[in-house]
Amino acid sequence: MEDLQPVLIVLSAVAIIAVLVHGFWSIRKQQPKGLKDSPLTGRNREASQNRDREGFDADGIGEVRVRKMTADDRPPKLKTTKRPKMVAEPADADPDPFDTAEEMPEDVAFELSSEHNATRAPKANRHEPQLSIEEEAVAEEEPQLELGLAEETPEDVVEEVADDEPLPAPRDVLALHVVARSGQQLNGAELLPALLALNFKYGEMQIFHRHEDNAGHGKVLFSLANMVKPGVFDPDNMEQFTTQGIVLFMTLPCYGDALFNFSNMLNSAQQLADDLDALLLDGERNIWSNESKAAYLERIRANA
Repeated sequence: MEDLQPVLIVLSAVAIIAVLVHGFWSIRKQQPKGLKDSPLTGRNREASQNRDREGFDADGIGEVRVRKMTADDRPPKLKTTKRPKMVAEPADADPDPFDTAEEMPEDVAFELSSEHNATRAPKANRHEPQLSIEEEAVAEEEPQLELGLAEETPEDVVEEVADDEPLPAPRDVLALHVVARSGQQLNGAELLPALLALNFKYGEMQIFHRHEDNAGHGKVLFSLANMVKPGVFDPDNMEQFTTQGIVLFMTLPCYGDALFNFSNMLNSAQQLADDLDALLLDGERNIWSNESKAAYLERIRANA
């Protein structure tokens, strides 16, 4: 038994060495290829061994060195100037940016003041020129002189006075009827929007009128009433309102141009007949025709 003990020790040492060699070989085999000496690294090592003491090889090429960039090596940053914000001047304030011209040389101050006056020239109209006492007296006398020259009354004043005069008693009445078709009636819900679109205004006698101005101002040119007695309208109850027809009428003589007024009334009647799907009749309740139109024009000329 004592003779086998050295043998076992030797065998154990051999086994341990074999395990170590196998482990070193496995580790070497599993090592990444990039970490192993490749032909290129071998050449680099060989080239580094062939360099002189100053670091240059036989061709005079030095070793490549990697140098970290420091703060001094970085390129300077470009400075950007911010545009000043435009601040609107108050209406009353008018600051003069050239108030410091007295501290500048005379030649520079003269150029700046000249450019400033040129740019400020359009603002000169904001300040009213001050008149002397003599000029104010002349300005006060000018309106009196102008009024003194107006000896004759202008034509527009004459026309305004003439329009204010009351009309003589009516000599004729021109009427146009817009009547619903057989078996139908005119509905107030459709009639009221149509009248407003034609600039009719509800007014005196509880009927609608067409004035000189579309807003309802000025003289009445012609009017519109209900054909059914008592001939009035109730704007608050137009949704429930129905009628067999309406009548447009104007008197002769009238305010303004009678032919123009009649043409406007005829166009309104035709538009209402189209909007309400109704019939246009003359004053005798006959279908409107060219003969009816000629007869109405003749009546207008007779009362001109």
